[in-house]
Amino acid sequence: MPLLRFRPNSGRCKLCHGEVEIRADKDSPEPVECPKCGQAIEKCPQLSAPQAKVLRKPSASEAKSAGFQVYKRLGKGEYEKQ
Repeated sequence: MPLLRFRPNSGRCKLCHGEVEIRADKDSPEPVECPKCGQAIEKCPQLSAPQAKVLRKPSASEAKSAGFQVYKRLGKGEYEKQ
């Protein structure tokens, strides 16, 4: 069962601190009032970060020009600064 986030329509509440997580089935209807304070609630928007797309691996010279230190792997646990 997923956790769904809801918030009171009127704003912050001292009982539910402005947000409530309710465990709900997909088949069950959405709740209309907060179980803690009894106010009318609405579903919070789902926020997600966009996926980063890396098209190619940056070269060592690009990494150096961006201010990163570049190391070359010599062996197991051994690196050399370039």
